[in-house]
Amino acid sequence: MIKSKLVLAAFAAMSLALISCGSSPKEEPEIQEENVSEAPAEESQDQEQISEDNSESNEATLSKIESSRQDAINAGAQDAAPDAFNAAEEEYNSVKAAMEQGEDVSARLKDLLARYQALKAYADAVAKKAKIDENGFASYAQNVYNDGSSIISELASSKDYGSDWNKKAVSADAKMTFVLKAAYKSLAQAERTEAFKAKKNADSIKCSVSRKADYDKFVANFKSGDQNYVTGNPEGALANYTKAKEGFASLYTQVSEARAQAQAAIEEAKKRVAESETNAQWADKEKPLGDEPVEGIEEADTQLLEADDFTKAENSEVEIEETIEESAQEAE
Repeated sequence: MIKSKLVLAAFAAMSLALISCGSSPKEEPEIQEENVSEAPAEESQDQEQISEDNSESNEATLSKIESSRQDAINAGAQDAAPDAFNAAEEEYNSVKAAMEQGEDVSARLKDLLARYQALKAYADAVAKKAKIDENGFASYAQNVYNDGSSIISELASSKDYGSDWNKKAVSADAKMTFVLKAAYKSLAQAERTEAFKAKKNADSIKCSVSRKADYDKFVANFKSGDQNYVTGNPEGALANYTKAKEGFASLYTQVSEARAQAQAAIEEAKKRVAESETNAQWADKEKPLGDEPVEGIEEADTQLLEADDFTKAENSEVEIEETIEESAQEAE
């Protein structure tokens, strides 16, 4: 009996021990606290980097604007389109002030750059139109001239200085450039033909020998004209062809006159020789000298001058093509 009680007591004690162990508080896992300050720091650094990049980009664009602004002033935009120019100047000053305040003006800067470029294009178009009118060149591309003139008139009265104004200004400049090129190409071709004729005349009287330095200079003018023409500068070509034409023509006139004077002197000398022969014949009859050599008088078969050598003359002329073909790029 006593043993049974002892066994029950031991069993009860073990049960209590087990219950006590099972109900002990569990250890809670550690909560990893996030470092909340780190994410905003990285975001702040990114924003600063973006701001710095924008600032550098804006400074570069502003530099281009200042260059384009000066180009527009040099082209006379302030006189050709005073209202549009003043509007651009107001925006220019406003944008610079905004940049100093740290504002994002990227879009405004791009627009301002386009405006100054358009102002230069418009001023150039106006100047080219005046040149066309002064020289009577409109007929060389009449329809293009009419279109360009209409655009210039439209922009002169417009107060909407947006992207459409900019595009039309560039278009007007392109049209007036086309008219000028058409005129100068036609004139240059005609002048080249005349310069070629003048050179042929100069070659016919051997100007390349008697006036070699001048002759070579005018050949160089002719070749420079060809170079100008094929590289898209017909106005420069016209100027060089004119120099060549006038130069060769002047050479021909001067050398022709010198040759005429020399021929007159030869004829006069022949006349004197004929008179001398007549006197000599009379003297031979009256007072013959005989066959003895006389001091100061050469033998009849004596060669007084060196034989003419025309090799130098043949090699001195410079060959030039009679016609010129424009480059494929210019023909388009």
